[in-house]
Amino acid sequence: MNTTWGKLYGVGVGPGDPRLLTLLAIDVLQTVDVVAIPKSKLERESVAWDIAKVHCPKEVRLIELELPMTSDQQILAKAWQDGAQTLLGELKQGKSVAFITLGDPSLYSTYSYLLNILQEELPPECIATVPGITAMAAAAAKINLPLATGDEPLLILPSTDDVGDYLNFPNLVLMKVSRRLPEMLTLLEERGRKAVLLTRLGQPGEAIRWEPKALDFGSEKVDYLSLLLVKKDLLGRKNSESDRRN
Repeated sequence: MNTTWGKLYGVGVGPGDPRLLTLLAIDVLQTVDVVAIPKSKLERESVAWDIAKVHCPKEVRLIELELPMTSDQQILAKAWQDGAQTLLGELKQGKSVAFITLGDPSLYSTYSYLLNILQEELPPECIATVPGITAMAAAAAKINLPLATGDEPLLILPSTDDVGDYLNFPNLVLMKVSRRLPEMLTLLEERGRKAVLLTRLGQPGEAIRWEPKALDFGSEKVDYLSLLLVKKDLLGRKNSESDRRN
């Protein structure tokens, strides 16, 4: 029996401000049958949905997918498989589905893992990935700081064990820093590198900290939606920003 598939959209909803969604993303959200919302735990609120919901019709149907934040590969593999099967169930009925994700779907997004599974089942024309503004692009824009210029390299890293091997790069974006922030800041201080910490961009609780120190975060819980920008000329940029505000 031939299946008339619906279409899956992986939609990047940007870093936090609903005004930063692309026109294409808004068009998709306003026309799909179903919006799929990934959650680390089902009882938690979804930041991605908080961003996207202002662009969605009130009658759009929602499905929640539990995609836990864990390093246990068996748990992750099962969650990805379960999530993919839930989406396939909708698509087999001819429904169009938007899977929403923070930032861009192609950069450190759970969407990528589901996509790998779904591409084995769906015809290529039934999948569309809608790019979104990344947190690092929004962070750089927020403080008027180029991520890189001329022939300079730009390196994007999650806060893994080997971060210290790359800290001499002139332009660095350190993502997923919340669990290891004091350690990351200690490494930067030892190398004499300056950084700016940006948290919850475009959302309630947004914060910008120039040259944060490891000692500042003894017992403070750092929000998951945080990143560090590291540049060789950061001190001059900080002073320029201060002059503009004064």
